Amino acid sequence: MSTIGAIYRRTPASVAIVWLALSAVLSLLLLQGKMPNGDVDDLMKLHEIRHLLQTGNPFDRTLTGIAQPEPMVSHWPWIVDAPYALMAAAIAPFVGMEAAVAVAVFTVPLLLLLVAVTLLFLLIREFEFEHPGAVLAVAAFAGLPSFSEFQPWRIDYHNLQMLILLGTALLTIRGGRVAAVLNGALMALSTAISAEMAPFLVLPAGFYALAFIAGESDAGKDLRAYGLALAAAGIAMFFVVVGPRTYTSAACDRYSLLHLTALAVTGVTLAGISTAGTAGSWRIRAACLLVAACASAALLVFFFPQCAGGPLVGVSDYVRGNWLLRIDQERSIFYSADFISSDRFTRFFLAILGTAATCILAISGTTRKRTWVVLAVFSTVGLLSGLLYLRYLRFFPLFVGPGTALLIHQGLPVWLPLRRYFGIRSDNGLPGVSLLAAPGVAIIAALFAGHLVWPPQLTKPIGIDIADACEKADAGPHFVWPQGARLFAPPNIGVAALGSPVALDVVAVPFHTAAKGIERVLRFFDPATPDPARLLDETKATHVAVCRVEETTLKSIEAQFPLASRLATGKPPDWLTECPVAGPLRIYRYSAAGGPSGQCPVAGQ
Repeated sequence: MSTIGAIYRRTPASVAIVWLALSAVLSLLLLQGKMPNGDVDDLMKLHEIRHLLQTGNPFDRTLTGIAQPEPMVSHWPWIVDAPYALMAAAIAPFVGMEAAVAVAVFTVPLLLLLVAVTLLFLLIREFEFEHPGAVLAVAAFAGLPSFSEFQPWRIDYHNLQMLILLGTALLTIRGGRVAAVLNGALMALSTAISAEMAPFLVLPAGFYALAFIAGESDAGKDLRAYGLALAAAGIAMFFVVVGPRTYTSAACDRYSLLHLTALAVTGVTLAGISTAGTAGSWRIRAACLLVAACASAALLVFFFPQCAGGPLVGVSDYVRGNWLLRIDQERSIFYSADFISSDRFTRFFLAILGTAATCILAISGTTRKRTWVVLAVFSTVGLLSGLLYLRYLRFFPLFVGPGTALLIHQGLPVWLPLRRYFGIRSDNGLPGVSLLAAPGVAIIAALFAGHLVWPPQLTKPIGIDIADACEKADAGPHFVWPQGARLFAPPNIGVAALGSPVALDVVAVPFHTAAKGIERVLRFFDPATPDPARLLDETKATHVAVCRVEETTLKSIEAQFPLASRLATGKPPDWLTECPVAGPLRIYRYSAAGGPSGQCPVAGQ
């Protein structure tokens, strides 16, 4: 209790207030059924947490209940499930396992949010604001698109990645040998979780490398410390997250021998080059680093050619075109037909303005240059990455608070007392509000203009779009399925059904390692497939589920997608029999499968 008390006493009041406010807002949104960043990965992660609690084996990532019939292996390591599983295991003896899991997935994101707000406050203090608590409030409001990742029941791994990202930015600003060691360790930890953060986590290495090239004092020691920590932590993480049976495998989409080799080689190479110190010209140091980077990349391609096509190389072109590239976050903003025109884009207005203002402050001569440069680089990389790949838009709003605060400071009248809460100690000569706001306004205007002049093409409908037309299939009545049932349904319906009180196998979930099951479901609803029933036999499916759609809605495309339309409107072929269930779904029995196919599911609690 003394430790908790010490933490409480040392926590600034502004951190507690902002955390409580964010927690209240995010919890109220959940009660209203709104999850701004929620997606089906939360359901998949929940299934994974239950699997870890049931098996007790952290290295067993082959998930039960997903029958493609090939084994479905998760690419998320057990460490992303550990906070939830540990809390659930601790309180399960008092409330039962299912209630304990519910408590954990509600509470853990809010506890991680407290860590994130604390790190953000420490980051803001580096900028010498007169009132960092007021700036923290601005940062929390401007960063809501990011902090939505900490909403209760939002249990995807991105909240952990954001903590690493905030820590990395803070350490890069502070500099020094210890910061370099910690940054190397965080790079390895983040890579063990997912290589998704690579665009951000190469930035500290870039700062250390540039300082080394420029011949700055102790830059070689910092680079060596970073490299050795990266290699050591990369090796350590391999034994933490990889099971003994898979030591020699080279998975492309999860931490494996490939990633261990990449981190170890990179770290040892950086440490080796840095031993030369600052001797010689900057051109020689730059050339050495460039040659080493190219040689390391060539080495990885030579030893792991199967992964040269990226982490999703195993996904077929059919699945890639008909499923993966149709997911909005897997697209560029320039190929998303409705992103800019939707209310989702309005959530990023303030963040874009803050990013642009941060960049202007970084190139002005009136602020502490290194702090603003680091922040500008992190937020700019996030914005540019997000424009090219929408999933990255969730990260850059973390860093826009200081720029947004000074934008507000410069925009408020001098006589207004509120203005002083957003200023820095040496605010003489700061750029005016017009200069700070103009780049952000120009970016937003350019995005809208480009969207109007070159509008993205609308995605052509396919058969599964009809079968998956209900947006919240998990909001309807829950079913209790007959023992041994295997459900053939669109991936979003399949993952929602995994929570059945009775064990249920599903053929497809929206996860790239379930691509073979997804392909079978896609082809089942594809009118070009001559014998769709064959796919039910192949997967040993006993039931089929589709969304319930009114017949009048499908009049214009019914002839184009006959099977999907017939199933959605309750007119199945003779080899399927509809079950008498209510709700957003239509359930069909596939009698030819035998066994549990002779029974229909019943509505559960």
